Parts: sequence; C-alpha cells; structure tokens
Amino acid sequence: MSIGILYVGFLIMGVVYALLSGAMGWLSDLVSGEVHGDVGGHGEIGHPHPISGTTVATFITGFGAGGIVAHYALGWSTTKGAMLATGTGMALALAAFLVLDWLFSQTQAGSEFRSESVVGRQAEVITAIPEGGMGEVSYVVKGQRETCSARASDGSAIAKGSTVVVENVVGSTFHVRVH
Repeated sequence: MSIGILYVGFLIMGVVYALLSGAMGWLSDLVSGEVHGDVGGHGEIGHPHPISGTTVATFITGFGAGGIVAHYALGWSTTKGAMLATGTGMALALAAFLVLDWLFSQTQAGSEFRSESVVGRQAEVITAIPEGGMGEVSYVVKGQRETCSARASDGSAIAKGSTVVVENVVGSTFHVRVH
C-alpha cells in the first residue's frame, strides 16, 4: 500500500467526521425533545481543552492534506512527507483550538463571579447592621441583584437603607463601611 493512499484515508476520515458532526448537530435541532450527553473537551469552565474531538479531527484532516501535498504534488520522500503532514496537522489543530478558545471567551455570558471582585463596589444595607453584629447588604453584579451577609469594618452600627462600600470579603461575609 502506498503512503499516499494512507494520507488520502486520513483526509477522508477527517472530512467525514466533520460532515457527520455537522449533520448530527443539524438533525438534533429537527428532533423534538431533548437529548443530552456529557463529553469531555473542556478544561476550566468555558475553555476548550487542547485535546478534544474537534482538535484531533482537525489534526487528522490536516495530516492527510499535508501528506497528500508532500507525496503527490511535491514528490517528497516518506520521511519528509510525514514531517510536513505532522506539521500541517499540528498547525491546523492549533488554529482550531485558538479559534474555539477565542469564541468561547467572547460568548461566555455566565452570571458566575468571584465574591472578591465585589470589593470596592457600592451596596445597600437591606437588614440593619447592629453594633458588633451582622446584617445584610444588596448589590448588583453582572446585571443581577445579589445579597450577602455583612458587618461593619469598624464594628459600628449601620442603618437599613444606607449606602456602603465593600472593603473586604471574609468567607461569605462582606466587611463594609458607610459611603
């Protein structure tokens, strides 16, 4: 068997995988009801993992295409052709990963946030904070109104309705001062 046939096989496998993946996604939109499946491919929330079905399929497609060019168009030896095929596959897989990572970072619209990111923001006391005690504040983050337990940084009492600034977060309690 010629190495060129192997390269053609890899190219066809990658293209067929892409076509089937696209068709399955399109068909799933036509079917009523919901079907869920958990598939790996994401590291941190919202960030693709470098080794996923998409990047592997892109590598296989690029490997086949690069090998075809090296073998049939350039007439290179098997070793040089394999190096070009590998480089082409890696370059395309890296490009696919970077594009997906950029897309996910641009379209991420979750309401998750770190409570430390609220430091310096204004909040409203919705349950009075007694001297040396705890109350509750309300604040807006990422367009949502949230509430949290709070205490005065200096231990003083703060009346309901007062505007405060979050100075520190300890556990799930905001330490605030009057604005």
